[in-house]
Amino acid sequence: MPPLAASPAQTPEGTAFPDPPQTLLSRDFVLLFCMTMCCNSFVAVFYCFEQWLEGLSVSPNWRGVLLSSMFVMVLIFRQVASVVLLRRGKLLPMGIAIIISSGVMLAYPYVGGSHIIELILLLRVVQGIALAFFSCCTVSVLVSCIPKGQSARGFAIFSLTLLLPYSIIPAVGEQILALLGGEPHLFAFTALLGIPSLLMLVPLAPRLRKPEMAQEAEGGMSGRELWHAVSHSGLFFVYMACMTFSIMTVLAIFFMKGLCSITGAHPAWFFSTYTLTIILVRLVGSHRLDTLPRHRITILCSILLVCCMLGLAWGPLWAFIPLTFLYGLGLGLLYPLLAAMVYDRSTPTTRSINSNVMMATFDSSGIFAPIIGGLVMYEGFGYRGVFVATAVSIGLCGLSMVADKLRVAHWQRQGRHIA
Repeated sequence: MPPLAASPAQTPEGTAFPDPPQTLLSRDFVLLFCMTMCCNSFVAVFYCFEQWLEGLSVSPNWRGVLLSSMFVMVLIFRQVASVVLLRRGKLLPMGIAIIISSGVMLAYPYVGGSHIIELILLLRVVQGIALAFFSCCTVSVLVSCIPKGQSARGFAIFSLTLLLPYSIIPAVGEQILALLGGEPHLFAFTALLGIPSLLMLVPLAPRLRKPEMAQEAEGGMSGRELWHAVSHSGLFFVYMACMTFSIMTVLAIFFMKGLCSITGAHPAWFFSTYTLTIILVRLVGSHRLDTLPRHRITILCSILLVCCMLGLAWGPLWAFIPLTFLYGLGLGLLYPLLAAMVYDRSTPTTRSINSNVMMATFDSSGIFAPIIGGLVMYEGFGYRGVFVATAVSIGLCGLSMVADKLRVAHWQRQGRHIA
């Protein structure tokens, strides 16, 4: 990635990398934002995936496996992409990833027969590999677009690339599901968003063609040094907080429609309410996010989200919207503060690597959460039991932040650097 120092790095050919942007909303940031938002719709549309599998009489264990299989591939291949793409341009991988993801979405209406589970598994695996390369490229480009001192604001605004699809896709999908002829056709319909995504690659091409490191650094950045940069970052508890926080969100996304089927609430209201709340919080408060006490706010948000998860599972129907609003408020603050901790406690040379490790924790949650949900369902605890599991997970997130706060305080007493 381009260095954050005032002096630009030089390639062997003598071409300078561009200076860091002075404004967050640069042209490249906006283009990357729009392209990622379109591609994240390929994930948001799977809000009804678990219910579709239930309609196909797929067992709870297999539903968990099929849900998590895509994230297994993302986790595995993101690590490959993270190392390979540090030294190469990202234009071609991103273009191929968008084409493959669109093709997978178009294939869902043709899935059927006696081998339907195997076919769905194949589609999830292929899409997971494509998403790994796309997301790795996106994160690496994103950290080079964020000006110094605006990390929390940058991550807060960019997180809308996933929130906006979740505020639109479920609400629209529930309205047109019957018109399209079922979930597979809804999946295929979102493939159209691959067209604008490919078109936005054209103006982004100059930045995407640039390798992340100068070529002279290539020989000195071994796999051992990459691991050293990650393992000595002092971010273990922050990564654990990211993973347990994300397990909660993944479980809520994939199992909310099932919970609503027994509580009588409308799933579209959940997705629209909480995502619009997050958008409002981050747009209105984005300038203040970098001034908030991060440990204190993340711990308070974790406590709030524990109450929300238990309330959604066991509370009265009238409390559904207020609890969803509070859920959105907690998410709106928690994610950008966790991401900013990773960003600020990394050196310029390890910032991209550590950011990708953070994304790997989210990938891990995509593996563990559906399996946890499937096991809870298999043991007969139902959808309410799944949401009790979400409360436990976000409680562990809060405990991780308490542990990190104590560790940082211990380091400061010893006069050691945090990053």
